Amino acid sequence: MKLAEPQINQLYTFTQKHYVDWYDVQTELVDHLANGIEEQLEQNPNTTFESALNSEFKKFGIMGFNDVIEEKTKALNKYYRKLVWTYFKDFFKLPKIILTLFSVWCYYNLLLIIENRFLFLLITCVVLVVVPIWFFYNQAKRVKYLKKQTGKKWLFESTVMQLGGLSQIFNIGIYASVILDVERRTLSTTALIIFSLVIVLFALVLYISIFIVAPKLRKAMAKQHPEYKIV
Repeated sequence: MKLAEPQINQLYTFTQKHYVDWYDVQTELVDHLANGIEEQLEQNPNTTFESALNSEFKKFGIMGFNDVIEEKTKALNKYYRKLVWTYFKDFFKLPKIILTLFSVWCYYNLLLIIENRFLFLLITCVVLVVVPIWFFYNQAKRVKYLKKQTGKKWLFESTVMQLGGLSQIFNIGIYASVILDVERRTLSTTALIIFSLVIVLFALVLYISIFIVAPKLRKAMAKQHPEYKIV
């Protein structure tokens, strides 16, 4: 037998009471719980809804839904990084590899011809700092707006906020001293080429993460959940 809408709503409330704040995770859990309850009610019509629900919940063990949240978070992060890697590899295939190599060549030549190398490298650091900060700021505003408009929180948006776990590598402060140290050293041609390649690849991953993968995942999310609104 199929559960009635009030019972489905009760399942959503049940997941909220057990510390599942994200609507996309709630929906998956509600589907799972509903299927289990319906199966129990079909096998034993004398079983009450509450009894069947408690029985299904016990299957999640002493940690309740925490393990599900952790697994879902890991799965979303892994999927995000996988998409970033997929699009990243495309930039090393024709015709995009031409643009990649040209970018490396341009950056390398700028390092050679610009007299004030320190200023140029400082600008590089600032750009690589400002872009992630701009994204995180806008993403925080987006999450707040979505919560206000839909009354729901989304684990998906939290994943986007962290760029699938890649946000740590975009802490350019960790690398700033290394970048700026290039100005004080006399590096070989090979070293400058490698440095230029690293900077371009770093910027490329940042660009793909923010401007390609995030929008594509939002569109996919909107198709999967009608309640999700694209800002």
